[in-house]
Amino acid sequence: MRWINRLEIVFTTAFVLGCLVGLAILAQAAFLAFAGGFNGMGVQLRVPGVDIEGLVADGVRLHSAGADLMVTPLDPSLPIAGLYLLDTLPALVVGLVAIRTLTRALHRARSGDRALFSHATVRLLRRLGWTVIGGTLIAALLGVLAKALLSSLLLTESAPVTLPAISTLTAIVAGAGALAVSEIIRRGLALLEEVEATI
Repeated sequence: MRWINRLEIVFTTAFVLGCLVGLAILAQAAFLAFAGGFNGMGVQLRVPGVDIEGLVADGVRLHSAGADLMVTPLDPSLPIAGLYLLDTLPALVVGLVAIRTLTRALHRARSGDRALFSHATVRLLRRLGWTVIGGTLIAALLGVLAKALLSSLLLTESAPVTLPAISTLTAIVAGAGALAVSEIIRRGLALLEEVEATI
């Protein structure tokens, strides 16, 4: 059970750090809304089609080029602050809910195997899976929308819509894995109950 205790400590620490990151995001949004940005703080946008003539070596063909920009609005703007939150907070909230659910499952595991392999754990894993899958998809769509609107507000030319990062697919696969594990435990419990009923 030592590894379970250590894993619970790791997830609890990650939850606390995630909450601190959330507070930092809220503080940055408050600055953007009421004071304007300052050096090193702003909105990150990706711009395709950057002119990098002379950067590639001879014998190399460049098909496309893009750049990540940190754009700092000098004047306070509530719309920009709101879109910044829409871009950053949903994914963080999904991650915090997932970590909290995992921590609860590990806390149950400290009570023994019967507490770990139980209907309550099945419910926790199902909630975890659907939260991660649904939350990740919603966060990705909100992020794409927020980036498109921020580009139209902060850039002279609207950047094309960027697809979600590969981490979105990874999170969805992890959520599907949680659902699969919950189903395995549920069927194992059903089989165990049948065996115990025949004894």
